[in-house]
Amino acid sequence: MSSILRTLAIAVAAPAIAGVAFAGLAHADAPLLNGNYVEANGDPLNVWTIATSCAPAGCTGTVASNTGWTTPTTFTGGRWVFTVSKPGGLTCDNGTYAPAVTSMSVDPVTLAGVLSSDSNFGCDGGTVTTTAFQLNKVG
Repeated sequence: MSSILRTLAIAVAAPAIAGVAFAGLAHADAPLLNGNYVEANGDPLNVWTIATSCAPAGCTGTVASNTGWTTPTTFTGGRWVFTVSKPGGLTCDNGTYAPAVTSMSVDPVTLAGVLSSDSNFGCDGGTVTTTAFQLNKVG
């Protein structure tokens, strides 16, 4: 009888243990971006330092540029996503200045990115532009 109970206990516990193990692997398998990166066709002196990690609550990190900005990043939909706001980064048609708000997402495997810039944020009649970019790891 105790042999049957032990076998039954193992049969019930094994799937639960496997489920917990695979749940932990889901976060561990998210491709991380860690190191220094430059845009392939951009200013080679503009270096982004990216530090990411994953925990049970999700994957997060920071992106910092040597030009003076730092912003949080999250892993969403298979991409690292972040937004940068630069005060006075846009010159409006009327000559005033407004913040430039730029959203970026990067595929951690190919390092291909998409940059969306929204000048509607602070300028009347502004536009939303989307541009592709490619990162290269430099360190």
